[in-house]
Amino acid sequence: MFAWLRSRRRRAIGERPVPAAWREILRQGVRQLDWLEPRDTGRLLEWIAVFLEEKRFEGCRGFTITDEVKVTIAAQAGLVVLGFQDEWFDGLKSLLVYPGDYLVPRVTPLEGGGQLEWREARLGETWAGGSMVLSWPGVRAGGRLRDGPRSVVIHECAHLVDLLDGEIDGVPPLPAANASRWRTEMAACRGRFESLLDDGRSVAFDDYACESAAEFFAVASECFFQDPHRLMRQDAMLYGLLAEAYRQDPIARVPVRPARG
Repeated sequence: MFAWLRSRRRRAIGERPVPAAWREILRQGVRQLDWLEPRDTGRLLEWIAVFLEEKRFEGCRGFTITDEVKVTIAAQAGLVVLGFQDEWFDGLKSLLVYPGDYLVPRVTPLEGGGQLEWREARLGETWAGGSMVLSWPGVRAGGRLRDGPRSVVIHECAHLVDLLDGEIDGVPPLPAANASRWRTEMAACRGRFESLLDDGRSVAFDDYACESAAEFFAVASECFFQDPHRLMRQDAMLYGLLAEAYRQDPIARVPVRPARG
C-alpha cells in the first residue's frame, strides 16, 4: 500500500507545470539536455520535480542553495537513471553543497611507525548513510561541459547506482546470469586502461579510475554520459558494459563532437 501511495504522489508531482525559471536554468546550465528527444526531456523534467520534492539540500561554508543549484544537480542526476524504471535514489536523503573544493582529513601509516596526516581537496563524495557532498564549481562545469568528460554529479550518482545492490564495489545491479560475465569483462577493461597509462598513451578519462574497481566504474561512467564517442573509440567493450548497466545508448543521441562551453 505504501509503495502505491508513493507512486501516486510522485505521478502527481510530475504532472505539475514546469516553472519557466527551471527551463532557463536548464538551457544555460545543463547542455546535455540539448541531446535528448522531447519524450526523454519530458520524463527527465518529471524526474527532476520528484527529486527536488524528496531530497534535502544544504549549503555548507556559507553557500546559499538556490533553484539554479538544485535544478542543475537534479538534471545531471536524472540523466544517469533515465534508462531505469521508477528509480529516484531512495537511499539518498540529503545533498551538501560547498562553494568550492572542500578538504578531507587523510592519514597514511609510515614504515617503522608513525603516520602522515594531511588534508585532501575533493569535488564530491558519497556516503552510504544517505548523503552526497558536492562542490558547486564542479557541478556547474559538468553541466556546461567545461571540464572534458568530467561531471562530479554523474560520478557520485554512478556510486549510487553501484550501491543499489547493497555495496559500492564497481558492479551495478545486474541479473545473476550476467553479473559474473560483466565483472570479468569489466576487469579486462580496467587492465587495458592501466596498460595504456603505463605506456604513456592518451586515455579517454581521468587516471583516478585506477584507484579501485568502484572508481573505475564511476570515472568511466562520466565519460559514458559526457563524451560517449570518445569512450567508444578507446574501448568498445567498456562502452557496451556501461550501456548494459545503465540501459542507455548515449551515442545514439550525442553529437560526435559535443559542443563544450
